Amino acid sequence: MSFMQINDQVLIDRLNQVADRLFDTSPLAAAIAGTFATVTDDNFDHGGRPEWAGRSVTTLKIYERKGIKFGGVLQASGELRARVVTSNTQDEAMISNNMPYAAAMQFGIKQGASGKTTRGAPIPFGDIPARPYMPMDKDGFLQPEAEQEVFLDVDHYWHKIFTP
Repeated sequence: MSFMQINDQVLIDRLNQVADRLFDTSPLAAAIAGTFATVTDDNFDHGGRPEWAGRSVTTLKIYERKGIKFGGVLQASGELRARVVTSNTQDEAMISNNMPYAAAMQFGIKQGASGKTTRGAPIPFGDIPARPYMPMDKDGFLQPEAEQEVFLDVDHYWHKIFTP
């Protein structure tokens, strides 16, 4: 499991102010989890933010040989996008994906890092670059678009608490 980190100190301060004043933070956590899902969908719609690396020539040849059609990077079947789920508790907003290759796509993976085939070929057969589709970069920091949207969620609750 990975944890997202926030870079924006103003957001961190405002989030702490809101959390200190809310009796039940579950609605805020649910809003943030929903924002994570929206930002993730936007990442797929934009082909990554920043843009994902394209497929390798080898991968394209394999797709052609197998007759695989695709709509874009990370969207050959749509399963990766479809298996993104969110949840929340009173203290946490979470986003996850249970596809076997989800982490490899998010963080990247080196050739052979998952072992070898029965014929001795490396798995994966080549390096796969990180293609962060979740609302965080490969180092676990909330992406700028996600920080902006989470700030709006937190700011909404901040105004409910601190303005008459």
